[in-house]
Amino acid sequence: MADPVIPASAGDDPCRIDIGGHLVSATWTRAGAPLADCVIAHGAGAGIQHPFLTGVAREMAAGRVSALRFNFPYMESGRRLPGPTASLVRAWRVVLSHISQHGQERPVVAAGKSMGGRMASMLAAEEGDAFPAAGLVFFGYPLHPPGKPAQLRDAHLSRIRRPMLFIQGTRDALAKIDLIEAVVERLHPLARLHIVAEADHSFRIPREPRSPEEVGGAVGRIAAEFVREIVTM
Repeated sequence: MADPVIPASAGDDPCRIDIGGHLVSATWTRAGAPLADCVIAHGAGAGIQHPFLTGVAREMAAGRVSALRFNFPYMESGRRLPGPTASLVRAWRVVLSHISQHGQERPVVAAGKSMGGRMASMLAAEEGDAFPAAGLVFFGYPLHPPGKPAQLRDAHLSRIRRPMLFIQGTRDALAKIDLIEAVVERLHPLARLHIVAEADHSFRIPREPRSPEEVGGAVGRIAAEFVREIVTM
């Protein structure tokens, strides 16, 4: 049985999610007449209140996809290091299980910034056809450590049985663009790639004065279009 989600207060629909005895913060951004729900995990260094994720969630909701952002337990506890991979994958399993069992019977998509997306992909690879989400969206998949393109983190991706969207910047230090192109080509037809020219790992573009929330909104619109496509096929 999934750990319970405990409502917090009205307004922006915040809630607290119990993950193995650790209550973590989460926030719903609701869409009008939603076609799907999207669960969004943060990256290694910033939680769900980061303006980038706020922008992603708001634009996805504007595109008829309700978004649920959640913190991993380490972030909620104020720790800097994410800790064991198994604990991060468990967090994903708990949240997706709750959405599947207690949601509105809409399709669910798993998405994440950097590490958060990678952890979703590891769960999807582990569960195969049993993975409860209809697809995955990666906002800057961390294909390799900075400056170490030989250390690829792609071996598990071929075991995923769901459509995938990789949104990647051409200046991403954690994913050389030629390498991510090769990975997506190998995963075809389940995977596709959206390239953001000149963008880094945070999707910042030189000499382009956009706020982090505006940057998140731009990729959120791309993600919402993908979600609408795969849930209405």
